[in-house]
Amino acid sequence: MKTNAKHKSKKFYATVQNTAQNCSKGQLIIYQVYKTIKQFFPDLFERLGQLPDCRERKEYNIAELVIGGRKEYNIAELVIGGIAMFLFKEGSRNAMNNDRKETKFSKNYIRLFKLKLPHMDTVDELFRVLNEHELEAIKAALVIGLIEQKVLRKFKFLGKSYIIAIDGTGIASFDYRHCDACQTKTSKNGVITYFHNVLEAKLVTSTGLSISLATEWISNEGKTEYEKQDCELKAFKRLAEKIKKYFPRLPILIAADGLYPNQSFFEICKNKDWNFVVTFQDKSLKSIQEEITWLKNKPDGKRIIVRTEKHIRITLTYTFINDIQYKEYNLSWVECIEDRINSNTGETEQKRFVHISDIRLDADTAVKISDAGRLRWNIENEGFNTQKNGGYALEHKFSRISFLAMKNYYQCLQIAHTINQLVLKSQCINCLFDSDGKFTIVKLWQRLMSFLIECDISENQLLVIDNLQFQIRLT
Repeated sequence: MKTNAKHKSKKFYATVQNTAQNCSKGQLIIYQVYKTIKQFFPDLFERLGQLPDCRERKEYNIAELVIGGRKEYNIAELVIGGIAMFLFKEGSRNAMNNDRKETKFSKNYIRLFKLKLPHMDTVDELFRVLNEHELEAIKAALVIGLIEQKVLRKFKFLGKSYIIAIDGTGIASFDYRHCDACQTKTSKNGVITYFHNVLEAKLVTSTGLSISLATEWISNEGKTEYEKQDCELKAFKRLAEKIKKYFPRLPILIAADGLYPNQSFFEICKNKDWNFVVTFQDKSLKSIQEEITWLKNKPDGKRIIVRTEKHIRITLTYTFINDIQYKEYNLSWVECIEDRINSNTGETEQKRFVHISDIRLDADTAVKISDAGRLRWNIENEGFNTQKNGGYALEHKFSRISFLAMKNYYQCLQIAHTINQLVLKSQCINCLFDSDGKFTIVKLWQRLMSFLIECDISENQLLVIDNLQFQIRLT
């Protein structure tokens, strides 16, 4: 029986390999999306189907008006519709609706997800009443699944902790009050701008992954009167509670920017049993600055690393100090001076990076802590920047009348981005990109959409994938 099973597995694998060789790039990435969901998130659709059915509310009608009558959808079909909009990088509900009219697109969608394709206005109606915490809990469960599958194990800091970057960004702005939760700012000319910001916790890795763990909205929601608006530091307190709730035993190293070196932040990390590495600006915490100035002449250690990238010679000089006392906290300090010399032009460039941490440093850990602190940039680059400018349209107003719907679209985007990152980091897809950079992710998604609209997904190929024991290896 084992021999037959092994022979069958080889036969399936050979079939997949042969098909892959004959696939277009668009077809190949569609199958990789399918494989990624099947392997890493096998219970995603089941979880979505278990969401509470808020359609029973009198103010909500879950029907879609179509020629010939009404068509109804279950909860999973509606939410997957929202996720698919970001998965395919449609950019707007209108773009998704237009592609929905294409016969082949609709048929391919149904073959791919085994679910009906809803009209995005119907999805929007659901998102206006769906509790915002429902989709975030599912997002957290998906990340827990990745951790339990040990997909991210090799990215642990010092083999112990996951690096969780914290940062905020703007989502939408208006020249009118969008909702009661809007924050406001007034220009020198007296013009009022209304906006929504969000604070994110993302698991970041040296390979460029930036996976959303938890989200906290910076808003004035529920406040009829207030002296000060909500801010990032206040939101972090709530975000920390949320992270601990979803990931109570996860070993964490918090990476944050220069806004966070303060007693409140240190206390939260201590109470949650988290380590931290924080960007340390020259004007932060005057008492620590004075101590560093005095101790810098006799540091606990230095290390110099030299490497070459093409025609650039890079010299990294690390200086570190331990046992810096701040109130009841024992901190460490590390400075990295990066000198770059272009061997072709002779041009030089110098950058300085300074961080503080609660981890005691030596010549090895000082380098790793500094690198972990700089890795925080992933949340801005691979995280927010990709979601704003890489086809996900983070700043697009997917719902102009409902803050709740905006929150639910945001969670769909985070789920889709996580799936797509795993797709792109798979060896199968990563090898498609040329070394000269001419074939880009943008072009790959253009191929994906062209295939969905103009060609047919092979049901036989999907059946092979369903029955095949396969492994997706991340680069």
